[in-house]
Amino acid sequence: MRLRTELLFYTLLLASLNLLLAFGAIGLFARMGPAIERILEENVLSIDAAEEILAEFAAAPAELPPEAQKRVSEALERARANITEAEEIPLLNQIQTHLPAAGAGDSAARAAVLDGLRRLIAANRQAMTKVDFEARRLGTAGAWAAVFIGGSTFGLSLVVIVLLRRRILEPVLEIHSVLNAARRGDRFRRCRSVAAAVEVRQATEALNALLDERYKPQPPLSGP
Repeated sequence: MRLRTELLFYTLLLASLNLLLAFGAIGLFARMGPAIERILEENVLSIDAAEEILAEFAAAPAELPPEAQKRVSEALERARANITEAEEIPLLNQIQTHLPAAGAGDSAARAAVLDGLRRLIAANRQAMTKVDFEARRLGTAGAWAAVFIGGSTFGLSLVVIVLLRRRILEPVLEIHSVLNAARRGDRFRRCRSVAAAVEVRQATEALNALLDERYKPQPPLSGP
């Protein structure tokens, strides 16, 4: 492999792994975002509607005023339009069934409505717990994936350093050593044959040929 190609290959390989690490982290947060958004947009909305109804009943120990009944109806409609769990449907039906009588002051209907609201809140909190667990699971998995990719990048960097040293640095140092030996008068020192990059190997072969030519035995001079 040529020197330019080899260096480009190692550089692109390391850059690709770093990009993989970066995009992996982005993908992790992109997956966690919808999970958190689901908590805010779905379950929290239902809990807010249920708590608003509870607040209206708490403020009116007996019959609900017309304005309070209107706010209760609107809150219940928001909850019915935001069903995210299967167990919410019977609870909302229970609340809807007993709400007129509860608003008129019926204690048994009021107890049924309040029980349905408490169970509705509990169901949404349980769903929030599940989504939170999923988000934390994604976070843990993403963290370990980042550690794995980072460790792989570090390990590959060490491999690249070893290969660069073996295929480029050591042959260049060998050329330098042979040139110094020749300058000191060593007639026999030559570059070893190594698995180096093409250009470096060509340089060592050219240097060996040059030294062979320089120190080629000279024919003896003939007498007169």
